[in-house]
Amino acid sequence: MKTGILFAKKTLFSTNITAVTRLDQEDYIWAMRSNTLQEGGDSDVPRQLLFADRKPKVDAKTIKNQKQAEVMASLVPDEVIYNVDDYNHRIYEASFLFGDVSGFTELCEKYAKTGISGPSRMTQVLNKYLGSMVQEIMSHNGDVLKFSGDAFLAIFKISDNTSMRDTVHAAMDTALIIQKNYGSYLTDVGVVIRVKLAISTGPVTFALIGNVSNSHYVVVGQPIWDVKAAEHISSAGDIIVAMVAWKYVNPSEYIYQEMPDNIHIKLISIGPNWRSVLKNEVRTDLAVDTGSIDSESSDSEELIDISREGVMDEFFLRPAVNQAHNPIIKDNLTKFIIAPVMKCINTNEPIEYLTEMRQVTIVFINVVSFQIQEKETVILANESYKVVCSVVDKAKGCVNKVSLFDKDLMFIVIFGLRGFKYELECQMALNCARECHNAISKLDGVLSTSIGVTTGKTYCGVFGHTLRREYTVIGLIVNKAARLMVAYKGKVTCDRDTFLHSKLEADHFVVQEYKPLKGISHPGPVYEFIETDTDYSTVKKISSCPLLGREDKLTLYFQMIKIWRSDDDDSEYPFKMLVIKGEARQGKTRLLDELVYITPETISVNKILLTKKNQKIPYHTIQQIFYLPLQITPETSITEKENKIFSMLEKMRVHAMLCALNDVFGVNFNKSKLYTSMSQLNKRAVLRKLIKYLAHVCFVTPWVFAIDNCEFIDDWSWTVFSKLFEIKNIFIVATMARESLNRSQECKEVIDDLRIKSTTLKPIERFHLGALVCQILDVYAISPELENAVQTKSNGNPGWVESYLISSIQDKALNIMKLTLKDIQELGLVCPPLYMMARVDMETKHKWQEIMEERKLVKGYLVAKDHWGKYIDCCRDTFLNVNIREKMEGIPKGGKVRVCTISETFSSSDNDAELSLDTMVLKTFDSLIYYEQLLVKCGAILGYQFYRKMLLYVMSAVDVRKAALAVKKLFEIKVLTCAKGDFQEEGTGIFQERLLNPEEEFEPACLCRGLTVYEQCMDLPKYASCGFLQFRSSLFRDITYNLLTDNQKKEFHHRAIDYLERETHKCKACGGGFFERILGIRHDKEFVTLKCKEKKLGDDFQWEAKSNVSKSTAYSESALSGSISSVSKDPFVGISMVKKMRTSFSLTKAFSKEDFTECQCRLILSTTYAQLIEHCNGAGKLTKLIAAMMKYGYINITSSNIPLAMGTLNEALKVLERLHTKPEVTENLWRFTLIRAKIHILMGYSFLEMGHLNEAHENLHAALKQYGIKFPTGWSRQMRKCVYALKHIWGFSFSPKALIKHLDHWETVYLNDLSVCLSHLCTLYMTKNDWKNADMAATWSLTKSLASFSNFRVICTACANMIHLTQHFGRWKMCAALEVYALRICHIKHDDIMSDDLRCIAKLYGTIFTFRLHRAQTDQAIHMGYIILRLCNSISAANIILPLLPYLLTILLLGKHFRNVDSILKDMHELGQNSSDLTGKVWYYAQCLAIHIETGYMVVHYDSCQSFYQLENENWIHIHETDAVKKFLTLMWLWCMRDEQWEQAMIWSEKVDTCLGLTKADSLSYKLTSLYVFEGLLLYLVHNKDIGNIIEIHDIEDRINKLLKCIENATKRDEIFFPRLYHLKAYYRHITHGDSKVQELLQKGLAFAQKHGNLLDAEWIRHSKKAWNNELKSAVYTFWKEHSDIDNTADFRELVTSERVGFFSLPTPHYK
Repeated sequence: MKTGILFAKKTLFSTNITAVTRLDQEDYIWAMRSNTLQEGGDSDVPRQLLFADRKPKVDAKTIKNQKQAEVMASLVPDEVIYNVDDYNHRIYEASFLFGDVSGFTELCEKYAKTGISGPSRMTQVLNKYLGSMVQEIMSHNGDVLKFSGDAFLAIFKISDNTSMRDTVHAAMDTALIIQKNYGSYLTDVGVVIRVKLAISTGPVTFALIGNVSNSHYVVVGQPIWDVKAAEHISSAGDIIVAMVAWKYVNPSEYIYQEMPDNIHIKLISIGPNWRSVLKNEVRTDLAVDTGSIDSESSDSEELIDISREGVMDEFFLRPAVNQAHNPIIKDNLTKFIIAPVMKCINTNEPIEYLTEMRQVTIVFINVVSFQIQEKETVILANESYKVVCSVVDKAKGCVNKVSLFDKDLMFIVIFGLRGFKYELECQMALNCARECHNAISKLDGVLSTSIGVTTGKTYCGVFGHTLRREYTVIGLIVNKAARLMVAYKGKVTCDRDTFLHSKLEADHFVVQEYKPLKGISHPGPVYEFIETDTDYSTVKKISSCPLLGREDKLTLYFQMIKIWRSDDDDSEYPFKMLVIKGEARQGKTRLLDELVYITPETISVNKILLTKKNQKIPYHTIQQIFYLPLQITPETSITEKENKIFSMLEKMRVHAMLCALNDVFGVNFNKSKLYTSMSQLNKRAVLRKLIKYLAHVCFVTPWVFAIDNCEFIDDWSWTVFSKLFEIKNIFIVATMARESLNRSQECKEVIDDLRIKSTTLKPIERFHLGALVCQILDVYAISPELENAVQTKSNGNPGWVESYLISSIQDKALNIMKLTLKDIQELGLVCPPLYMMARVDMETKHKWQEIMEERKLVKGYLVAKDHWGKYIDCCRDTFLNVNIREKMEGIPKGGKVRVCTISETFSSSDNDAELSLDTMVLKTFDSLIYYEQLLVKCGAILGYQFYRKMLLYVMSAVDVRKAALAVKKLFEIKVLTCAKGDFQEEGTGIFQERLLNPEEEFEPACLCRGLTVYEQCMDLPKYASCGFLQFRSSLFRDITYNLLTDNQKKEFHHRAIDYLERETHKCKACGGGFFERILGIRHDKEFVTLKCKEKKLGDDFQWEAKSNVSKSTAYSESALSGSISSVSKDPFVGISMVKKMRTSFSLTKAFSKEDFTECQCRLILSTTYAQLIEHCNGAGKLTKLIAAMMKYGYINITSSNIPLAMGTLNEALKVLERLHTKPEVTENLWRFTLIRAKIHILMGYSFLEMGHLNEAHENLHAALKQYGIKFPTGWSRQMRKCVYALKHIWGFSFSPKALIKHLDHWETVYLNDLSVCLSHLCTLYMTKNDWKNADMAATWSLTKSLASFSNFRVICTACANMIHLTQHFGRWKMCAALEVYALRICHIKHDDIMSDDLRCIAKLYGTIFTFRLHRAQTDQAIHMGYIILRLCNSISAANIILPLLPYLLTILLLGKHFRNVDSILKDMHELGQNSSDLTGKVWYYAQCLAIHIETGYMVVHYDSCQSFYQLENENWIHIHETDAVKKFLTLMWLWCMRDEQWEQAMIWSEKVDTCLGLTKADSLSYKLTSLYVFEGLLLYLVHNKDIGNIIEIHDIEDRINKLLKCIENATKRDEIFFPRLYHLKAYYRHITHGDSKVQELLQKGLAFAQKHGNLLDAEWIRHSKKAWNNELKSAVYTFWKEHSDIDNTADFRELVTSERVGFFSLPTPHYK
């Protein structure tokens, strides 16, 4: 290596290398940082003059034309623009830089594996990579002549002011900068792409090729061959210079290395003597630094994004582009641009809109020539190009590229581009390839022609740089076509997908030996496409297998034949021809063969096979019809033909006119003067009459002509064809392609004849496809995976099925083997019925169906027992019986049959699915204008159904009428339809009647309700303004969505996210305003504002003084004392103030103005979050995606849709892990810890709701672990709980501000989430009866929620848990302080109250309600109860109010508020009917029993309760609320005891004993129910005393004493139970002793009853006192027992009006 000191010469690199790191620059800005520009030149315009040469303002049309011209010019090199119409050969002296990207093939395959967005992402990388290189070429006054996939060829021309040395210098300097800055690039799929560069110089020939319709350009010369040779010996990262170029530079200017061949130089860097050959310095005044953007990780400098266009003149560096403003030049440029691109430019669509993912067919043509001179090479290229264009234009394809600098002479042809989509494009491409191969091979100088054809989905769009770009296709299938072209020389080869979708017979293809294709790991089978001619001499024999799924066509044919042969047909136009239309390879020929086979033997049949070649032969079809009866052939001599015809027509005596048949039969009758004198019209009439008469005499017996492919009947035959319909003995049946292109007028006239019956061949139904596979493969059974693949992919096309099976076998994806029937049954293979595999008579078929399928023939119809209907034949023979099959099918016992199974290489990918429907969709899509396509694409982004306002937002549409016109057209062409939106809910986006079958609607219509039509659209149909739209076909939506590139999807999804976040409204019931925050952290602004004031809580609270008591209660604040307003201003609340405030009714805020009865916000949010998940996923917004998933999960949990919530949360964890691996998030890992903890909290909440306590415990503790917290145990728990308790005492009683901390945002979020986690743990531990840990969790949760003081719901939940725990542990003073504090907190919340807020308030109030019952504050409890009832009714929270209603009803009953009891009982009944389980009903029946027990009046009789229990007995195990069950069973037992039904009571007592241990020891329900048990045992004691059962008496007394002790311990602080307890204790004393202490106990009970307003117990105590003293009348004493009889019941409604209670008289024993 020649070395030297590398000086720090910054003249070249200072302005280039440094600027490379600036990302996302506009192209024109990047161009401005170039080296000094050339001055003068033959064809170069000085670029510095562009600013001075600006034109004055022109009209809009001129600007539009100029813009179009500029875009067109950017698609061709400068040489084309300057010599747009000069087809002469021009010789230039220039230097050339050739670049080839290595790693491109591997990159294609890697991106292909990433999914449908792979090609789009790959193109972004290549656009950045190659675009940056193009930028450097432009900066050094070069121009890109050609792009070829991953390669490019640049030219540096000499001019008057630049020498060859200057151009070589420019090429070498450009190459060094490219290798320095872009030499190595690591893509996001881990593939490193590098570039190798080659440089040469010398004279070349540049020439335009083609004609005025299609033109291209080629450059030929030794420098081109030199760079090609240099590139072959180079490696990635090299710069190879040909010796012819090296001689122009001073070797000391560069550091280099000589290559081993001694004719090439490897350039390394600039040398010590390098100097710039440019004359001026860079214009730094124009440089703009716009910062940088994120890019993929790279080993080199980051790449610029070349894909965007600048807001100024983006062609600042290419003055040649501005030459195209000349209208003549612009018009001439059209021939260089393919039609889809030209259409886009003419309609002023953005050029980027051409970018899409599309299913296309690629044809790669490689022409290898002999060693010929440059001139002959250009001539050959011109002739080849004209041949290719001529053939391709007829085949509806597009010639995309022509190249001479790589792979010899190469053409790329594309089929299926926008506007050129056809169903048979694969077939057209293959035929085009074969025709091109034949035509090019005949040209002089051609050594060989190789063509590769592939089909698949690939990226289509503009590629390169804004200054110089080309429309291209990039993807694995493009590479595959090139590899096939190279590997199989001299042939037309195709891949498996092309073979499948061509819909050509398999005999057109010859499978090729396997050859490795570079960069393609599994190419699959490769086929050579060959031309075949139908051999008429060998007609295929009819298949021994029955025809499947065509019974209706066979029946139609039989009926038409019958009518044709009947003599009594009086129809004016009897059908004389049956035309069977269908898609390619739909089974038309097979059906025609079957029709020939079943034609009665008395009728002669002539089958005629036609091909496309026959269409060009005059009268070919007529000849085929008459040859057989005339007994002649094409080889028969003219004389013999004439004799035959003359003999047939002799009786007609038209000898002078026989010459009319000369052209028809190839005869030579003399032309008479009469005939020659006739006009053409008369000659045609004569011919038609002759044909009719000839047919009449030839076909004296019935003949059926079966014509296959009648679309190929020649036009000459069509002119006389209808005359055959007038012959009675002729009937024609023919097949025809469903959409025959370019039908002639003669053909149309015949096909429209009323004597022709047309029928369409539909796809074979799914349940026949398994049998079809077995028929084709000649096997007995197939794998279910194979059957499923055929059913899902084939679209019912039997030809496709055949090709798919052939290619699968050739790909070694299927195995054919032999198995026994027993093996087949064990493997679960699919066995078709016998009658689908062999031609059997009807008796055998019915016998099979009766035995094997359990179907019977009833009135001519087969009926299946399992109601599968016709799908019983779907080959899933569940009733397989080996012995019966062997017997009926004649298989030897244990004999083996052929079966087909799948191999490991079998794939169920959709890539090779049948494409008929896809093609139809794309043709419809391509027919739309740009705006309509944009609307459809945006609609596809939004989903199958979408909201019009959201659609317009995503489209950024401001022209309402324009959008309405687009919608109108899409309705009319059956793309969109109305989804029946209901807009009466103004602005909510809630829709009704969404279920719709689009196929049932034939006329466009809008059925939206409450729709507002804009004034600009009043003249349009209503459906043009439809507010809620849907796609008629989900396939249309899917295909349209897949057309979008990855970037387009992200952009539109991002707009959809913006709309949902900004425009989502609340429901009408909630005011229809915007939600505060759809995503992100929600804080209650009242609390945040209050915290920020840094004042004492006592000074900040201003509560309302007036009462908010529900109207349903009879209480008023005026009857109570205790004003809040004066107390609230006291900075130190104190214990005395707590006592005073807790009895105030106004302390409880009723929220009476809030009504969510008709609220649909939860549904709106659920729908919104579901959409956000889809759009965030599509936009790649992973952080927002996780937030939406957590919100959606929470809503599903609260809506009891736990499975969906769990699935969403598990997916959120996966997304979080994906996001966690991204390098840009390493600085915010602590945020992901918080998010992961929040997800675990929600998952724990889900498990808790399902009752899976262990899983809930695991997830909640996993959340604590994420926070770095371990739940305390032992002394640690006790110490922490003491610290928190002291804080609470001080805060609640004296200084509330001490509980609050001033934190930043994320600290607040952390504390709120931690509090929620601890609240769920508290619930978990309470469910497990682990009260110590529950107390710790509740205390900790409350501390954190108050420290945050920002989330009202979290604070409410924490307070409710804490109040419940303080009740359990009997900390009554703390509980009272908590109650006051919590109720004061509720007064802070006044703005933006949601239903979830009321839900938390209802739970808090419910806890306080039970606490007030414990304290026997019945008035305050009733007040609170009615507030809870109203709140729960408002938010439909039955699960909250249902457990509280029994308590409310009980205290109302004890207070003798019977009217209110009746109202509450009705509410309970309604809740019970709507309850998801039996809990509500059990509570209702239990309370009905309690009412009768307490009052003697009935709501529901005992017998009805017993019937309910017996009816629902099996479902009682699913009841979660055990208190309801225990109370119901206890009251049923007590009722029997009171009614002295002792045997029935014994049965119920067993159930009572069973459920006693199932109730929580601290529940009020347990305490109240235990008193009923106490009473029942006392009654049982009396009964045993009466019968003298001494042993039982002692046992009962022991049980009573134990129960009494338990009750006394449990109710020490529950004075509400004291009246009943003392009453029953007095009764017990009266039974056992009868002393004076009885009266003392009764008096205590009466005192407590009067103290707490327990009027019912007070009256019952008085009743018992009189009963035991025998002071009651007999009717009063026996009232309860007499009215327990079902025939003598007292209705509870009587008690409501009379208020005279019928108490039960507690009996005394006969013998004490």
